[in-house]
Amino acid sequence: MTENRSNDTIVIFSAAAIMTLLLVFSSLYIVRKYKKENLLEAGKALCVHLMNAGITYYREHGTYLINDKVSFNEDYPYDARTNSYFSIFSTYPVGGKKQAISVFGSQEMKDYELRVVFDEDSEIQNLKNIKIQYFKKKLRS
Repeated sequence: MTENRSNDTIVIFSAAAIMTLLLVFSSLYIVRKYKKENLLEAGKALCVHLMNAGITYYREHGTYLINDKVSFNEDYPYDARTNSYFSIFSTYPVGGKKQAISVFGSQEMKDYELRVVFDEDSEIQNLKNIKIQYFKKKLRS
């Protein structure tokens, strides 16, 4: 009888340990997923700010401003140095009358690049209405 009880205890303990581990691992997955999405929002917001500044600059000067991996430009009213996770940006033409903005991650997001493409007829946008592509750089082994 005691042997049966001992086996039952081991089975119950093992089942509880397995369920606990499953809960822990699924919770970690969910937390990491939402944390990444939350951090990407900082980059998306920077893309939208820079896009709107680029549209405004184009309307005032008739040309786009080109930047190559900078954190600040006096002609844009936004300073990327204050962005903790996306502090470097580039603005460049992509053909025709289209312009692109890429923001590059730093710290935890160092492997990410976000990009938005727009043209001279674009209107000022908010974050909800804009399609932003994001890329994760492949790690070299």
